[in-house]
Amino acid sequence: MRIVSAVLLCIGCAKSSTEPVEDTAEAKWDGLCPVEFSYESPSDLNAVSLVGPFNDWNSDSHPLVANDDGVWSIVASLEPGVHPYQFVEVTEWTFDKAEVSVCDPDATLAVCENSTAYESNWDQECRPDSTDCASMVVVPDCSESTVHIDAVNRNGDTVSIDGRVTEGAFPVDSIEVEIDGETTESEVVDGAFHVEHTVSQPRHHIQIRALDSQGGRSTPMAVPIWTDDFEWPDAVIYHALIDRVANGNTENDATAETTHAVTDWAGGDLAGLEASLPFLDDLGVNTLWLSNPQPSPATAWPGDCNATYSGYHGFWPSAYTGVDPHLGDIEALDNLIAAAHSRGMRVIMDWVGNHVHSDHPLASDQDRFHPTAVCNDRGGDGVSNWDRIPEECWFTNYLPDWDHTQPEVADTVVTMALEWARDRKLDGLRVDAAKHMSKAVLFNLRNTMDTHLSHPGSNFEFILIGETFDGADAINAAIGPNLLHGQFDFPLYWTIRDAFVYDTVSVASAVEQAAAVAVNYPNGQMSTFLGNLDVGRFLTDRHEGNMDVCPDGGIRQAGWPGDSEAFDRLRLAWTLLFTQPGMPMLYYGDEFGLPGYGDPDNRQPLWWHGIDVMNTSVAELGTTLNSGPARVLDTVQRLIAARAEHPALRYGTQTNYWIDGDGLVATVHATENDAAIVVLNRNASEAWLDNSLGYFDLPEGTWIDVLTDERFDSDGDRLRFSVPPTSPRVLVLEQ
Repeated sequence: MRIVSAVLLCIGCAKSSTEPVEDTAEAKWDGLCPVEFSYESPSDLNAVSLVGPFNDWNSDSHPLVANDDGVWSIVASLEPGVHPYQFVEVTEWTFDKAEVSVCDPDATLAVCENSTAYESNWDQECRPDSTDCASMVVVPDCSESTVHIDAVNRNGDTVSIDGRVTEGAFPVDSIEVEIDGETTESEVVDGAFHVEHTVSQPRHHIQIRALDSQGGRSTPMAVPIWTDDFEWPDAVIYHALIDRVANGNTENDATAETTHAVTDWAGGDLAGLEASLPFLDDLGVNTLWLSNPQPSPATAWPGDCNATYSGYHGFWPSAYTGVDPHLGDIEALDNLIAAAHSRGMRVIMDWVGNHVHSDHPLASDQDRFHPTAVCNDRGGDGVSNWDRIPEECWFTNYLPDWDHTQPEVADTVVTMALEWARDRKLDGLRVDAAKHMSKAVLFNLRNTMDTHLSHPGSNFEFILIGETFDGADAINAAIGPNLLHGQFDFPLYWTIRDAFVYDTVSVASAVEQAAAVAVNYPNGQMSTFLGNLDVGRFLTDRHEGNMDVCPDGGIRQAGWPGDSEAFDRLRLAWTLLFTQPGMPMLYYGDEFGLPGYGDPDNRQPLWWHGIDVMNTSVAELGTTLNSGPARVLDTVQRLIAARAEHPALRYGTQTNYWIDGDGLVATVHATENDAAIVVLNRNASEAWLDNSLGYFDLPEGTWIDVLTDERFDSDGDRLRFSVPPTSPRVLVLEQ
């Protein structure tokens, strides 16, 4: 195995820190920064060289020197900025020599050419002589000082941080420490510092800057800290499309005058979402997923169904900084995130790294983007651009597609993501259109976030959840230790629809697939779901079976079904999801069974149906709903509470307890100290289950259905109970 590293050295300083310091940066810095590259090979080599654009890829320009320990190294002087690089191994023979180019397997950044078809085997350790990928290093302006975090420790209610400062052009004798908005200074002694903070709330955000003798302030190093025992496998995610959840400020309700109300700004905002946190907290949500709040174009743009659309959804960013005025401002966003954090909620946000809107200032530099090729169009070979050039095609002709093969673009896009995550105190990103970007983008994103936000001992893990609307192979291809943490389980979504909407697969098959998430995605922290903003709503799909939103060329709007059966099916599907591994995700409104055909009708505002989630509880809201939505809401709340209280429903081993044809299955979920029996009866008739407890190592006693509070006493070793038609049960032992 080759071991390679690039290390940024102490600042292009011509003098050591013990020598007298000049008063001008020009006297100390020539505009270049020393970067150490080292390389260890398992085979004997005659020479190794460093190549990149900085030397026109000339293998004679930057030879490495072999050290006594067999490691080759060089200190190269590079300008601040982005530098692709490779190493060249040289083996000499009597009359010839061989040069083999290799990437840096320990590099934390890479840049690659686009794949012409969807690749499932990308690896940052590119093959010898491969021209597809290069390693990449971003050299900061070394005239500025840099903060490094060495250790974060917690002792009771005290958090301590130890770190170092690498000096730039001027000496550093103090650091600026911002803790939860309060700023102090701390001393730097021999280049080291120590900071302590007494914790008093679940989430703390510490930012540290070096202050040099000339008043210069370095780029901040963030140290987010959580003090609770939350782990991502325990997450219950609520996807809040900000414009559609709640209207907290009617003064920002301007529209773009689109052709239909459902394609325009509806009035929801950050203030309304903050006012909805009591409801979400009461529901049991512990992770808030925000649609992208960045500014969107001010006018309407053409789209499907012969309609015009606004950018209310956040996927048309028209500016890098700020918040769209329809939603509020940066202060409103920060207030929402702080309020969520005070309740122990994690906050993740949509990250749109594949494209921008043509109104974006950066879109004026066309060289940063791929040539126009709309994904729905076909090439000369008749193949759709979705498949022919998935990493290059434009979603539509006003969404320029970033050319991530350019090193500067690759760095710019990831840096924007880091700055949003750091400055807005986010806990993760939902990575939009993951399969339409090079794996190098995901690689760079993961390593950048790990380096700058997740410090050992801080109890903070920044999560990246991708969206790959595809099968398990394509989903797995973007997951790994240096890629995404996880993705959304689309194959399970389709199976659940088949089981509870279309009855084309057995309930037992759906349960089996849900239980196998660790087998299907061995490296992934997966999120499971019943719907999202790209698919029709579960309720309408079951009730009508036709999700076409514009069958006659015009947009239609779904309403509540008049019968209860669709709501019963939704309760069954939610019970499966919340009693299995993974991170269940609630797309806003699905907690009631909101109706909706496909996009854009699946994005109806809650208040169109008389639902006001601001400053209320689940019980209070339930009294205002019809029986169908109220029953779904009650079931979801009970399931989330049971999931939080019973580890067996999240992590337990599963055993089939009872199977009756295609429509009924019961499973035992057990950990060492916890157990539950989950029953899903899709059939239209009541079922009776009478089975042994001892056979499944279950204790005798009283079993309570957490969904109805009904109690069932065992008769010795036997437990007998009924299951109503089209209904679930979740039984736990009375304590």
